[in-house]
Amino acid sequence: AYRDNEKPKVPYHFVPRYREPLMLFGKKYVDRHFGYNFWKWNLSKFKSQKDPFTEEERKKIFDLMKEEWNLK
Repeated sequence: AYRDNEKPKVPYHFVPRYREPLMLFGKKYVDRHFGYNFWKWNLSKFKSQKDPFTEEERKKIFDLMKEEWNLK
């Protein structure tokens, strides 16, 4: 739903999934939940996967995504 005087907007949530371990910024990321529903595991504090990246590294990843899709 949206207001009549506004253009509708669609939010995107990108959740990359990796079958094989991924090396990024010298860290090994293993997607323990590959092949399963991400949101189901994300809601459990016991089964959720911890993010190995710092806030600065997440910003670099976002910049890499913008560069890849030419969204400067």
